[in-house]
Amino acid sequence: MNQKLLLFFIPVFVAAFVFSNSNQSKNEGNWIDKPQNEWPQITMINHIEYIYKTHPVAGCSFLLDTGKDTLAATAKHILTYFKSEQMSSVSFNNTLKTWKMYPRNNPADSIIVNKLINENPDETIDRTIPPKVDWLLFSIKKKSKNIQPLKFRTKPLQVGEKVHIVGWRYSDKDCPQVIYDGNYVKSLDGSVIISTKTLADNKIPGLSGSPVIDSNGSLIGLMSQKYGKMERLASIEYPKNILEKGIFEKEK
Repeated sequence: MNQKLLLFFIPVFVAAFVFSNSNQSKNEGNWIDKPQNEWPQITMINHIEYIYKTHPVAGCSFLLDTGKDTLAATAKHILTYFKSEQMSSVSFNNTLKTWKMYPRNNPADSIIVNKLINENPDETIDRTIPPKVDWLLFSIKKKSKNIQPLKFRTKPLQVGEKVHIVGWRYSDKDCPQVIYDGNYVKSLDGSVIISTKTLADNKIPGLSGSPVIDSNGSLIGLMSQKYGKMERLASIEYPKNILEKGIFEKEK
């Protein structure tokens, strides 16, 4: 190949490579644009096994893509209901055998957690856990490739903006993950208030720990508690603060 022909092909090849990679990245992130029944699996249930007790369905959970690693997340307040008899704080006190997360009725796609990153023996487990700290963050021992991790939203929310809760209530039996559409109302003391018509008068539990995403598929918070006829989420500020402090790196 002569020098002139080589000089022609090099920029064409580079341009084609860049275009291919650009399209690939774009296509990898467009699952949110598909019909909701074609979204990848995002939410899982918690299956917690202690030394003397097992809780097969303990709220919901999901994976968090930190940009450096993948963590597992769920709501801290579920420990109020699903703990061992020896536990009195946000510490397993050597009673945890296995904590698995998997899509309901599909344990083949299990996540097995490793360490509780924000363990705190001085933090009491009770029904007054503030939504702003209502997070359990785990490092991961085993991970299925069939669960879609979520990334933090980086821009402020706008009033009325469309959001989606992805999870299950305990009454949602034998079905794929359920998407409950809603709208952002306001932020309040480290939490996020959203409204949903479907859940307005519904008090059936089970969605605790479910991720809530925006219309781009970015995480805005996790389900924490009712707020009148609306829902109150634990905002993403707490886990971001944990990561910024380098606590995760110290636990690894």
